[in-house]
Amino acid sequence: MSHDDRKRAIGKVVSVAADRFVVEMHVGNDNFTVVGFDDVHYVARLGSFLMIPSQSEYVVVEVVGLRERDASTPSERGDFDRAGSSKYLDVVPVGMLPMRGGAFRFGVSVFPSLYADALYALDGELDRIFETEAAVEPSVGPDGGACQPEGATRYRVLPIGKSVVFEDYDVKVRLNEFFGGHVAVLGNTGSGKSCTVASVLQSLFCKPKEHHARGATFIVFDVNGEYHAALSASAKEGAIGVERVVLDGTAAGFRLPHWFLELAEWELLLQASERTQVPILRMALGLSTLFSNAGAAELNSVRNHILAKCITQIMRDDSSSPSKHDRIIGILQRFSTNEINAAKIRPYIEAVAECPLPMV
Repeated sequence: MSHDDRKRAIGKVVSVAADRFVVEMHVGNDNFTVVGFDDVHYVARLGSFLMIPSQSEYVVVEVVGLRERDASTPSERGDFDRAGSSKYLDVVPVGMLPMRGGAFRFGVSVFPSLYADALYALDGELDRIFETEAAVEPSVGPDGGACQPEGATRYRVLPIGKSVVFEDYDVKVRLNEFFGGHVAVLGNTGSGKSCTVASVLQSLFCKPKEHHARGATFIVFDVNGEYHAALSASAKEGAIGVERVVLDGTAAGFRLPHWFLELAEWELLLQASERTQVPILRMALGLSTLFSNAGAAELNSVRNHILAKCITQIMRDDSSSPSKHDRIIGILQRFSTNEINAAKIRPYIEAVAECPLPMV
């Protein structure tokens, strides 16, 4: 163990089991605090990490419990002398971290020995555990060539706040995973959820050194009108372009692609009833996907098939209200193709329909 590791030792491992260790803190660490060579560390937060050296790696453990003394040992001190009593941390193994660089891996292959030192975790070690050690990286141009301007950088991870478990540690997110999946910002009313989202977007687009998130596009449903003011300042500086569309019934040209939402999200947005509207919605989305992926010839063939199927079903229907005549006219007025229209199918329909079709 290096000299720096000895300086950040907080206690010794006094119990080792397959799923749990016990760490007895050194005498003098009152209130579970440790004065390290870099800062004062409070090591009793549930969920915090400790490092236990084992050969050439650290065993990373998570604090899951703390107590004043070993429960099996009766106290020999009075209630007024509890500050000087032994303090214990219950920890569970999480994974292994190489001492001299390398990737963190889950699972423990080598268990620590009795009386091994337990160390508080450094910020650099936390970055390696969470795989956020490289906040920025050199930017590259098209096809891996030189970028413009020269020496520009881009974000790999983005700080989004301070940890409440690890003292003064910046919580960082990997951009690809953060924006490639579902993310929720939870909190009470007025706790700063909208400010958090706006801050993330501002950090992306207002990066001090190029490149900011050039080419990225976000659609923000600003129900309460909170984000326009937050992002308009960046738009004035020329960093981003902000286009605002107010959906008050008068805006034209706003279209939401059918693939933008999943079926469950469409059901929630449209408040579709489960038995009557959801099946129709599911069919409509399926047809929209089919039409959007088909070529011109294939698309025309699919339209002819659907139109012919609808007319055939009307002709086979035994009901008379509304009449087959009116129903077929209604379909042909709204939907027609070069192959199926009122002029071409008139002789066939007049032979079956109740009365001749009028000119359309």
